[in-house]
Amino acid sequence: MVEKNVSKILIGLVFVLIALQIIQPAASKAPDLPNNSCADCHRQLLFSSESQRQFIDIRIKHLESGISCSIVCHEDKLNKSTGSTYALWSVSTHALFEVTCEKCHGGDPLKVSKQEAHKGISNISIQRANTPEMCGKCHTAELDQFKNSQHFKRLESNQEGPAPACITCHQAHSVRVLTASEIEDFCSNCHNNITGINPTVPKRAESALSSVKELQFEISKARSSVILAKANNKDVTASEADLESAMTILKDIPSVWHRFNLTYFDTEVQKGLIDAKNAEKAMPEETAPPVTPKAPGFEVLLMVSGILAVYLLKRH
Repeated sequence: MVEKNVSKILIGLVFVLIALQIIQPAASKAPDLPNNSCADCHRQLLFSSESQRQFIDIRIKHLESGISCSIVCHEDKLNKSTGSTYALWSVSTHALFEVTCEKCHGGDPLKVSKQEAHKGISNISIQRANTPEMCGKCHTAELDQFKNSQHFKRLESNQEGPAPACITCHQAHSVRVLTASEIEDFCSNCHNNITGINPTVPKRAESALSSVKELQFEISKARSSVILAKANNKDVTASEADLESAMTILKDIPSVWHRFNLTYFDTEVQKGLIDAKNAEKAMPEETAPPVTPKAPGFEVLLMVSGILAVYLLKRH
C-alpha cells in the first residue's frame, strides 16, 4: 500500500515538473511592448568604456596642470564621458519644453520598430557648422542676430581656426545658457594671448552681461514708481511708455547678445536704463510719502535714564 502511494507521489511530482517546464518560458518572456522611445535605447549609454575613462583621466591631469581645454576640440567627447546623452538632455531646457531627439536628429518616435523609427536620421544636419540653421528653425531672432556676427562669418567661410557655433556655448545635449560669471572662461578658449584673438573680449563680455542685472533692477524701481503714481491719481502716460520701451529692450537682450558686438549690446542696455530712469520720474521724490520718524530706541531711553540717575545721586 505504501509503495503504491509513493509511486503516485513520484508520478505527481514528474507531472508538476513537466508542467513547470512548459509554463516557465511563457511566464519569463519579456512583455511585447512597442519600443517607440529614443530613451529606451540611449539612456543606457554610460561612460564605462576604457577609452572614455582614459579621456577623463587626461582631463583631470589637464585641470591639475592649469591647462584649459578647448571647447571646440573636446566638447562632444566631454559630453559623452561625463554621462549619457539621454541624461544630459533630460535635465536640459529642451526636455522641459518637450523638444525631443527627433527635432534635431530626425526619425519618427511614433514608429514601433527600430528600423522605421530611425528612418530619416542624418548626421549632416547636426554637424557643428550646420547647427545655426537647425537651431534657427525655433530660435529665429537669435539666428538673425548671429548672422550679423564675425563668429558666423568665420563659421560660414570654413576658415581654419576656431569658429564658434551654437553648441560651442550652449552644448549639444545639455543645452544651457551661460551666466555672466561663466562667460569669461568660455570666451577665453579662443580669445587669449596664445591665439592672438582679442584677449580683452572675455572681461568685456562678463561686464556686458552683468550690466543686464542693473537694467532689471531699474525696471523694477520704475514699475513701483508708476504704480505709486497711479495710486496718487497722477498722469503716468509718458512714464508707462518709457517703462514699456525699457521692458522691450530687456526682452530682446538675449537675441541681441548673439550679434557678439559688445559695443552695440552695451548701447542697447544703456537705452533701456535711460528709459527705465525716465519712467521712475512718474513719482517725483518731492511728492513721495513722507518718512515717519522713528520712535526713540532703547539705547536713547537707557542714556536718558543714566543721566537722570547721576543727577539724582549728586543731589542726594
